[in-house]
Amino acid sequence: MLESAEEQRKWWLYNRFRYIDSKYNAGDAQKDFITLRGYAKSDIVLTPYADVYATIKFGSYLVQKRALRGSSYVMECPLDTVNDTETYIYSASQIAAIGDLSGYKVGYAEFSKGTKLQSIKLGDPSPDYSNPNLNELYLGNNTLLRKLDVRNCVSLTQSVDASGCTNIEEVYLDGTSVTGVSLPNGGILKKLHLPGTITNLTLRNQTALTEFVLPSYANISTLRLEYNSDVINPLAI
Repeated sequence: MLESAEEQRKWWLYNRFRYIDSKYNAGDAQKDFITLRGYAKSDIVLTPYADVYATIKFGSYLVQKRALRGSSYVMECPLDTVNDTETYIYSASQIAAIGDLSGYKVGYAEFSKGTKLQSIKLGDPSPDYSNPNLNELYLGNNTLLRKLDVRNCVSLTQSVDASGCTNIEEVYLDGTSVTGVSLPNGGILKKLHLPGTITNLTLRNQTALTEFVLPSYANISTLRLEYNSDVINPLAI
C-alpha cells in the first residue's frame, strides 16, 4: 500500500521520530504545541490521533502519559490554583481531540498547530455557565475540525476566523460578543449559532445548513449571502 520499500521506511521513520520526540519531549514535539491560558483548576482530557506520549505543561509542571490512538486520557492538573497560567499541549498535530475545556476557563487559546483536532469546546450552553476570561481565540487550517463551541464566553469580542476549517459542521457562538465570523466558501456546515453583536455576516455556498440561529439582525452593517440553503431567508434579513 505504501508502494516501494523506500516509501515504507519513510512512513515508519516519520511516525517513529514523532513518537520518540513525544516520549522525551524533544525535537519536533517541543515546536508542535497548542497554547492555552487557564483561569480555573481543571483536568484536561486528550485523545491522540496516533500512538504518542500525551504531554501537557501546566505552568512549570510537566504531565505525561503513554497514550494509544483513539483512547482518551485524563491529564490531571497538578497546580493548587490556576490564574492566567500558561499551558502547553505538545505534539499538537498528533492530537485528535481535547475534551471539555469549559472548566479551565480559558482566557487565550491558539489551536493552529492542532491540525488533527476534530472538536474544540471552550464554552458551555448551560444558562449557569459564564467564562469572562476568553478574549483571544485563534484557529488555523484545522481541516478535520467538525465542531467549535465557545458558548457563553461573554468577553470574546474579536472576529473568529474559521475559514481554514474546511470541514466544519457546527459553530456555536451564542452568548459571546463576537462581531464577525469567517467561514469557508462552501463546505458541509450544518449548524450555525451567532450572537446579536454580529456586524459582518458572510455566508457563501453553504447548502448543507439546516440550523441557523441569530437573535437579532440589528447590528449587521455588512451582509453577503450567496447560494445557501433555504434555512436562510435573505429577504427577511
